[in-house]
Amino acid sequence: MNADKGLPMRSIAGTALLLAAIGGCSFTPIEPVDPGISSATSRPPVELKSFDPPTRFDAAAVTPLEVSTDADEVLLHGTTAVVPIHGSKPTASSEDEIRLVDVRTNTVREVIKPTYPLPKIGTVTVLPALTSVGGRPTVLAPFLGESPGQGTTPGRPLVEVVAIDPESGKADWRAEIPVEGWPENGSANGVEVSVVGVADGVGIVRIADSSLSAEGGDTYALDLGSRKVLWSMRGFAGRAVAAGVVAGQQPGAGQTPKVQVRGIDARTGRQRWASPRDAYSVDVFAAGPSKAVVRGRTEPDGKRYVEVVEIATGRAVTVTEDKPDAPAPHPQDCVYDEQAITICSGNDWVGALDAQTGSWLWSITKGGSRLVPYVTGAWHGVVYGRTDNGPVVLDGRTGTDRETQPGVAPSVVNDSVAIGPWPGGNLGSSSYPVIG
Repeated sequence: MNADKGLPMRSIAGTALLLAAIGGCSFTPIEPVDPGISSATSRPPVELKSFDPPTRFDAAAVTPLEVSTDADEVLLHGTTAVVPIHGSKPTASSEDEIRLVDVRTNTVREVIKPTYPLPKIGTVTVLPALTSVGGRPTVLAPFLGESPGQGTTPGRPLVEVVAIDPESGKADWRAEIPVEGWPENGSANGVEVSVVGVADGVGIVRIADSSLSAEGGDTYALDLGSRKVLWSMRGFAGRAVAAGVVAGQQPGAGQTPKVQVRGIDARTGRQRWASPRDAYSVDVFAAGPSKAVVRGRTEPDGKRYVEVVEIATGRAVTVTEDKPDAPAPHPQDCVYDEQAITICSGNDWVGALDAQTGSWLWSITKGGSRLVPYVTGAWHGVVYGRTDNGPVVLDGRTGTDRETQPGVAPSVVNDSVAIGPWPGGNLGSSSYPVIG
């Protein structure tokens, strides 16, 4: 749960139509509509309260933001929401953009657009990151584009990285990364372009198939001072950055390849370490400022395992493996509370680990005495989620219920604003004032 994550806006007419479409409990994906930016969406400034960490939110004061942007994709910087709008251009003109929205007045401060049009492929999901460049808060937004061809020279695919000042809302600079194999490598599910993180003055950008089954991708390293590409690695999907090292996964050859977890020097592109395991169903999740969680399945026994590893060295701090009476968990996501705890979760399990030591603190497993919450986020020692009983807030260090009527299960929060789903569903993004 990033203390700096964000949101966007559209006209009142568009909002009313989309709210009607998702009223009730239908979770069918809705195609993005033309993002009309109108002064009619603005309002008098809302007085925001401050609680750290917040555990209650005003669900009645919801402001729908963007139905095509998931709540966990929004960045918050103070009272500015940074909202990625995902383009889709099989034949038409919908493009990616980044909107900066003042959550107090519900007005769009700035819209940052890419220089080049999208390639003619399916949906492109742009996932920016809020970081620090030169000691200043900076949003790094990666746009997949295609420079125009001329004569017999075809257009050239590239990723345009835009550095945005969240205070002024202006683009500080733009840099281009030539890419290979995209959009050809993208499936009908589309392409995801994300900023994995920043280490040693280097921004790490990953391009991957948006398919949930994809285990690979391509990674590029951009020097944020010179704006030059330092290295690129085909097939390596960078997933976590710390101590000048990029941890990620790289599948081998074949239809069902084994996957190796590797640590790559962020500045040189040289391998720092490699996991001794070559396993299947491997995934790597960032787990705080120095750790990563690795899950996989070994062959020929098919046993599942979960490792907490140091990103700098690859050393496994804790290892959990299948046992006859206690199967290993199968995490599908991890979220850092921006303070000391990382929460990992799967379909039938939730667990918390100490982000400094890598030791597991508690877990809730299906079939026990408690309902397993669907985790939406975490921040400053609390965990947000929902069960069949509705939204719930857990204590991050003990796992006990801390608030059973929070009003909403947010994905992104700071001390005054929460970003959660649209009312009546679990898709899109809306802002909610903090009230306790």
